[in-house]
Amino acid sequence: MSEIPIHIRHCILYEFQLGNNATTAARNICAALREGAVAVRTYRDWFKRFREVDMSLEDRPKSGRPLESDIERLKVLIEDNPRLTTCELSAMLGCYQSIIDRHLHEMGKVNKLETWVPHQLTSNNIQQIVTGDEKWVLYVNHTRKHQWVNPEDLPEPEPKNDRHQKKVILSI
Repeated sequence: MSEIPIHIRHCILYEFQLGNNATTAARNICAALREGAVAVRTYRDWFKRFREVDMSLEDRPKSGRPLESDIERLKVLIEDNPRLTTCELSAMLGCYQSIIDRHLHEMGKVNKLETWVPHQLTSNNIQQIVTGDEKWVLYVNHTRKHQWVNPEDLPEPEPKNDRHQKKVILSI
């Protein structure tokens, strides 16, 4: 109902108060404005609403979850972890990926590839390493490379993995 301008809603209310039916109101208003300005079905919906003694010309609140709380929760999730994908966010919020994507773009977020920085141990870190028995452990460490940030911001840097990063030494 929100697509019809308020002045047409006033005309529909006027026709209702004159005692006309929806078809007659549609004919009269279309003669004054233009043919097909509003569908006859829309007139019937408004007349039904007026018969229910709801003379408000404003739209009724829509059903469903309020978007404001979802948008605020989305902002918090992105600020906590900008590496989350739209698929993960949609699972957390319980809505479609396209909605998440649209809200992220409305918030001004863009998906940027993070930069790699060399990972170097400081002398303090080296002193904290205790070795006893050593064993090579294989693992796969898939980290997200894209982050949701504002267009003018740079993504958070991520330490660069070594060339053969799939195995590490486990020292006990």
